[in-house]
Amino acid sequence: MALPARFERFTLLGIALLHLGVQLTHAYGHAAADVPVPAVQQAYVVIVVSLMPVAAVLLAFRRRLRLGAALFAASMYAAFVFGYLLHFVIDSPDLHSNVVGDGAGVFFHTALNLALIEFAGFAFGLVTAARRIR
Repeated sequence: MALPARFERFTLLGIALLHLGVQLTHAYGHAAADVPVPAVQQAYVVIVVSLMPVAAVLLAFRRRLRLGAALFAASMYAAFVFGYLLHFVIDSPDLHSNVVGDGAGVFFHTALNLALIEFAGFAFGLVTAARRIR
């Protein structure tokens, strides 16, 4: 049995709002830990990580649930891969083990929470989009 469209729309909205809140806290972690963000990465974060999920939720609420859920899944996947590689894999100033000082705890925990939220958002968006195929 398929979930009601209203539930799916509001779940996408809830995930997007939670993601935005943790993302803002992570930005504070970057500032507190003095971790620079290059301009290209800032543009990616603004467009793909911040604006795309919001656009996807707006589509979902405008009777384009399947398209909105697919866009949401794509944006969450792109955000997950970006954040996972920068915070946990690639040796850079963004790598959690390279961040020291007072802001290191906030930086690490928000990076970890973002990864979990983005993966969950990807999975929910993908399942929602797939269920809506007729």
